[in-house]
Amino acid sequence: MVMSKGNVKKPKLMFVDDEVENLDSFTMHMEDDFDVVTCSDPLKALDVFKADENISLVLIDQVMPNMTGLELATEIKKLKRYTTMIMVTGNATKELAIESIRKKVFWEFLEKPVDFSSNFMKQLMYTGVQEHYLQKASHGFRKGAVQLLANLIDDKDGHTHRHSYRVQSWSMKIAKKFELTPHELMIIEEGALLHDIGKISIPDDILKKPGRLSQLERKIIMSHPARGGDLLESVEELKDLAPMARFHHERPDGTGYPLGLKGEEIPLPSSIVALADFYEALSSKRPYKDPWPMHAIVEEILRVSGKQFPEDVVHAFMQVILEEGHLAPSELEEIKKSVSEAA
Repeated sequence: MVMSKGNVKKPKLMFVDDEVENLDSFTMHMEDDFDVVTCSDPLKALDVFKADENISLVLIDQVMPNMTGLELATEIKKLKRYTTMIMVTGNATKELAIESIRKKVFWEFLEKPVDFSSNFMKQLMYTGVQEHYLQKASHGFRKGAVQLLANLIDDKDGHTHRHSYRVQSWSMKIAKKFELTPHELMIIEEGALLHDIGKISIPDDILKKPGRLSQLERKIIMSHPARGGDLLESVEELKDLAPMARFHHERPDGTGYPLGLKGEEIPLPSSIVALADFYEALSSKRPYKDPWPMHAIVEEILRVSGKQFPEDVVHAFMQVILEEGHLAPSELEEIKKSVSEAA
């Protein structure tokens, strides 16, 4: 059952519950102040949400057929991360609360039965809508600040125009092959853009030098991951992005820098950005080299799999390559066979 009532200029709320009497009560008490959409089927609710850009707040029952409330909320957050979510449940367990907090899904919990006629409920709806707009505005400012920093990074290194954005694009393609929360994906999306922020402090005559670097110059260039990590950690709002700046040159075999981390000591987001960075560097034209062909890039990545990049991240990258048609499955198998024989 799907219903929509009220003036479209009012804040729009959605309530998803398989108990129709709850939906009716919610509509009756909220429709004078809000544009109300209700749905008794979570799968149908997801379709409705996808088609409607104006829903600011969603109330969701936890126990429903086909999909739990937490599962539905997680899917909605992937579509529009700043939608305010309220769980309505008679099953408020500690485990549910912990999982919801970990996934950063719900803004508030309400225990059944809920009195939708109370002034408290109406005020809660208004506060939830305000939270939606505040988060959206905050994201807009944050996104603008992150993009500004990324532009400064790319402008600083004249050889790599829009390098940060291409690394971001490939990082997200790889990251989506893992079971990550919307918040984790957001952190990778931002961290990939700022992975080279430490280069801002590298002198131009070293960063833009066209020829070979001296041993000292190379050492200075290699300081950019640590410098970037320190810089991001110094800003409270950006410190979650610091590991991708600090560790994107670490390697599972321990030969990376700045700390020589090994294996699982390296955070997954940092490894994802590292592989995206490596791919972008090989596939792009530089003053000192032409772009590598795809088969040569794939061969090199497979050759260093498990040493320079974790095997699961390499596997995710290969899935993207196949899905986007950069190589045919038979071509990839031939390359794998060649690398295996040469090992």
